[in-house]
Formats: sequence, structure tokens, C-alpha cells
Amino acid sequence: MRICEYHWYEHYGIGRFEISEGSQIKMIVKLKSNTQNHTDLSVNQPYFVIGIEADDYRLLNDAGKPYLYPHEFFDVIDSTQPIDWITQYGEDSEQYSYPEPLNEVGFFEDLFEQQQEKISIFWHVVNQTLSKAA
Repeated sequence: MRICEYHWYEHYGIGRFEISEGSQIKMIVKLKSNTQNHTDLSVNQPYFVIGIEADDYRLLNDAGKPYLYPHEFFDVIDSTQPIDWITQYGEDSEQYSYPEPLNEVGFFEDLFEQQQEKISIFWHVVNQTLSKAA
């Protein structure tokens, strides 16, 4: 069974979904049970990674916000990174990976400043990703 329905504008738990065998969503992580002080994430809940920034994971938290979290907080369930991600490495070999439409410097800052174009692009990419799991 796959659950991919979400209504980001009105429901708690937007980043939640069930994984079934053969799911097309890749790069899946779960919050470790010993991680503290993150009330916007649920322990052992699978989350799909939207992108990687300086080795940390950007994912939709339980409030539906695309926040960046330290990679040490998670167990990786599926490390397969989508083929449409653009991957770059920094001077210290840290990884930066996003789908092309989200791989723009300042994209998430603009998104959090409620720029309509960035909001539309972001939800279009998320919808495409989630539809692959349906």
C-alpha cells in the first residue's frame, strides 16, 4: 500500500508517506530514535529527501516545511539519489544535490520569502516526485 496524498495547506504530516516495494521515490531516510529536540519530525517515520546541501538533508517535515536537517540525525533507508539531481561537491568534499529546478542559488530563501514563482516551482517538483510513487 502506498499513501502519497497530501494537502500542504491544511494538514499536519505532509512529509509522511508509506513505502511499498517498487516505490519510485528514492533517497529515503528515517529520524533516529535518539534524536532530540525536533518536534517537527517523527521518529522512525520515512521521509523522502528533496535535496542535499553540505551533506545535510532537505525534506518536508511534519508541518509541510522543506527544512534542512543534519544528516547525522537520520538512518538512510534508500541511498539511491534520483538521476535528475544535479550534484556538485564543495571544497571539503561536501555534497550539494538538487533537482535542476531547485538547484538555483537562493532558491529556498526566495521560497521562504513567499515568492510565488518559487512556490509554484517547488510544489510542481514535489508533485512530480510524489506522483512517481503512486
